[in-house]
Formats: sequence, structure tokens, C-alpha cells
Amino acid sequence: MQLDPTLAAKKPRIRMYGDYGPGSQPPRPPAINEVANVVVYLDSLPLTGSDTAPAKPLRIEQKDETFVPHVLPVLRGSIVEFPNGDPLFHNVFSLSSVKTFDLGRYPKGTSKSVHFDRSGVVQVFCHIHADMSAIVLVLDNPWFAVPVDGRYVIPNVPPGEYRLVAWHERIKPLTQRVKVSEDGTTVVDLIIPLPPPEEPRP
Repeated sequence: MQLDPTLAAKKPRIRMYGDYGPGSQPPRPPAINEVANVVVYLDSLPLTGSDTAPAKPLRIEQKDETFVPHVLPVLRGSIVEFPNGDPLFHNVFSLSSVKTFDLGRYPKGTSKSVHFDRSGVVQVFCHIHADMSAIVLVLDNPWFAVPVDGRYVIPNVPPGEYRLVAWHERIKPLTQRVKVSEDGTTVVDLIIPLPPPEEPRP
């Protein structure tokens, strides 16, 4: 996979409400690894009896006033927890048509969860901190992967012809037809126009 940095990556850090006491400025954000925000998946494959959501909930943590990870791909039917690791309140919500929810305010050391029973893109925000955002990408089958160091592997794909999709929140999804043989590995190279990494604030 080749990465083509053509999109602007700077995101403003806006604070809607100040915290009580010193240190009301938001913490320095970490550098953004845009490769970790890419999801590669096979489209239009139906669920089978063995394709069940994981019994253990997945997690998007609230840490340093940031959702970690920023993008989480999940199988339809999964439960995602939103633990608060910050020494202040957060209020996790979404107005997405795929899944609308509002978890209310809750403090450090507590967690609330959401069941994602419809496929699609769910944008997640915090009512208290306007610059916090995350995305839950709910998929209809388990054949998806997040690239690591520009490489990805989707294991145990049944033989056949499929549409491979490379998704990122700020580009149009890239698609490519692929054929998976019964006894081999299919190699698909993708050129994705990703934003450059965001520099941390000085």
C-alpha cells in the first residue's frame, strides 16, 4: 500500500467549556497516524452462522481529551465500550442515522457502552469537548483490516470474486475487484491519498 499525502490534516483544537482550576487548556494532542484511520474491507458478503460479533466488548477510550482509536471498524452486532480515562467528565453521543445515542455525563474510571446493530458510519462526539470526535464503522462481515506500516492482511476469505474497499473518513472510498483463489494468497496494492501526519502543537 502506498500513501499519497495530498489532503490537509490540521484540525483546530476548540474548547467549548473550561475546566475548574488550573490547566484549563486542552492537553497536547498526539501526532495522528492516518494509516491507522484506514479500513480495508470486502463488500457485499453476507453473514454466515459462524460470523458472530465478539463476546467481549470492543473499546474506544477517552484519553487526554481524545477518542482512542479515532476509527474503529466493528462487525454488525458488536458492543463498544467508551471508558473515561480523563480526570474530568465526558458526554459521548452520536446523531448519526445508523445509530443515535447520548450516554450522558460520566467521570473518570467509569464506562458506558453502545450496541451497534446496523451497518454504516457512526460519527461520535463529546458534548463537553467540541474538538473530540471518533468514528465507528459498522460492517456486515468480518473480512476487514486496519493497515499497519502500510500493510494489511484479511485472513480466511472464502474463494470467490469480491469488491475490495479502502475507506478513510476524508476521501471517497477506493474500490477494486479482486479474485481469491482456493489455494493461494491474493496481493492487492492500493494507492490511497491520505492526509500527512498532523504535527503536535508546541
